Amino acid sequence: MWVFGSRRNAIVKTHSADLRILAVVSPDRGAAIARQLAPLKAELLFVRRSAEVAVAIREDEVFQVALLPASLCDTDWWELWGVLALLIQRPAILVYTRKATFQLWSGVLDSGGYELIVEPFSDEELQGAVLRAAKSFEEQHQTTLRRDHSHYRDRC
Repeated sequence: MWVFGSRRNAIVKTHSADLRILAVVSPDRGAAIARQLAPLKAELLFVRRSAEVAVAIREDEVFQVALLPASLCDTDWWELWGVLALLIQRPAILVYTRKATFQLWSGVLDSGGYELIVEPFSDEELQGAVLRAAKSFEEQHQTTLRRDHSHYRDRC
């Protein structure tokens, strides 16, 4: 399923999916990314601006991957990071950019992002990055569940 914009005014296309991706992209870029990710049969939620993220999702929703542009201004980044931090399970964050620098790459990783990918990327590059990020999300989630279960078991 892919959704563009807020859920109230959404264009919805149905797919059965276990993989859910939140993407902050411009409307013209959204169609291309949807086409590139179509083979993954993921549920895609597209928003145009970071401010729409808080309106479009609930804190109990699970997105394995968030695809975000590096071109956001600092205010939008902090607002978006705050919304993602409030999710019960924070997605693996993929940042895309037209030009990567060491400073940007290290900043993404230091902030808790999963990976930085450089445009233009091929279908295979984008799909591979999304699948690696989703695998990382699942591994982190499983580690958290095991730790929580162990902590609970030790207390009983």
